Amino acid sequence: MDGYYKGRRVLEFRTMADFTKGLNFVQHLLPQPWAGTGHVVYNGSLYYNKHQSNILVQYHFRSRSVLLQRTLSGAGYNNTFPYSWGGSSDIDLMADEMGLWAVYTSIPNAGNILVSRLNPHSLEVMRSWDTGFPKRSAGEAFMICGTLYVTNSHLAGAKVHFAYHTNTSSYEYTDIPFHNHYSHISMMDYNPRERALFAWNNGHQVLYNVTLFHVIRSEA
Repeated sequence: MDGYYKGRRVLEFRTMADFTKGLNFVQHLLPQPWAGTGHVVYNGSLYYNKHQSNILVQYHFRSRSVLLQRTLSGAGYNNTFPYSWGGSSDIDLMADEMGLWAVYTSIPNAGNILVSRLNPHSLEVMRSWDTGFPKRSAGEAFMICGTLYVTNSHLAGAKVHFAYHTNTSSYEYTDIPFHNHYSHISMMDYNPRERALFAWNNGHQVLYNVTLFHVIRSEA
């Protein structure tokens, strides 16, 4: 999906090798244009934010049709509460080992990041968490195992600066260096099947392999 403003063309590649060469793709033309770069493919459907609205759309690839549209109630849109780089990045949809998520904010939440677990079949909000972290101060964000990780910039020198754990409704500040080789990240999402972060970085598709550690605490 090229660009963040009023795009409708989605290219589906069979393999990563085809993608890098720009070969062997299927084209889908969405009935409604998108906004931002916070789209996600989950269980055979594309979930995206409809242009100039806080409406979420589910587009099914095999049937080439829209299965569902639903308003994300109260969510800011059209650069009301984007990430620091702008680009109509108000609503960021994500998928991890636990399911489908929306990361966004609203005026009643004073611009702080909200995390909502979505029902993929109805797009209803199942539960929401107010992280307390200002969305305009975030460069990008991604979900892994129900934890939201937030970078402090979209530019060179960015770090994974903040983490919010939905399982305990708690947060922590982190200091994890993040290699931003091309100096401008405009999309970043975790792929639970590949266990990797996929990012658009100043026109380059970049993959970061993720190693997950389980911390075992024992009584002294």
